[in-house]
Amino acid sequence: MKEHTLMRSAILLFWTLFWGLSVVDKIIPDVQHLWVGKDFFALFVKFFASLGLKDSLFPTVALAGVSGLEALNFTMYAVALWALWRGRNAQAEVWFFRGIFTSMGLFSLFSIADQVFGDRFQLLEHGLFWVILLCSWILFKFFAAESERVVDLGTTRGAVVLGLGLTLAATWSIRDFSASTFDAGSQPVPGEEVVEGVWKFDFPFLADKLVWERTVNAFTEAHPELEVTYIYTGPSELNAKKKTHLLLYVFTEPRQDH
Repeated sequence: MKEHTLMRSAILLFWTLFWGLSVVDKIIPDVQHLWVGKDFFALFVKFFASLGLKDSLFPTVALAGVSGLEALNFTMYAVALWALWRGRNAQAEVWFFRGIFTSMGLFSLFSIADQVFGDRFQLLEHGLFWVILLCSWILFKFFAAESERVVDLGTTRGAVVLGLGLTLAATWSIRDFSASTFDAGSQPVPGEEVVEGVWKFDFPFLADKLVWERTVNAFTEAHPELEVTYIYTGPSELNAKKKTHLLLYVFTEPRQDH
């Protein structure tokens, strides 16, 4: 396989998968088996509410627009990849440029939104993606179709075998971890009374709002004599020590009718 085809295919494949999975993330926002989605609608609601725009129409339109642009990006990269594999280098370059230009425009909009909503961390992330897109276009042009260098896969056979072995080992490890821990992400979390009237709940990885609802229901059923008065999220410093966990503290007091 020629060097330019291999490198161009790698660049196009990355961005095709990137935008394709981004669209899937909008379609499947919840936690599924071997998939942890993000609830972008709730995030958009929070952003617009911070500006005093509490009508659900605003986040709905914004999310629909972003999802549509991401689907458009995915289509452009997929067409470019298909054209490259069919040997139509000029057509692949045209569609890749369209995808790059549209993607840079989308990340520019994201960056503006980050500044408006005050999300400086996302601003850095989206700015880096903008630069990476520009670098991708430069590299794509650098590996021009006129290059005649050929990549000899025979000299890299050992590295390929080693990489495949490591990939299979990592896949098996992740699969085994998922099989043993996935159920914990959907079961009610038992509480621990750390001091009188204060209960600690250590939520595991993958736990979502449904787990929290089940936990509250299970707690109130197990302790009908208690009334929940306050719910406190553990300090970020404590949660940071367990990257995939969340600490919640529930303050209770005896019910008057018991």
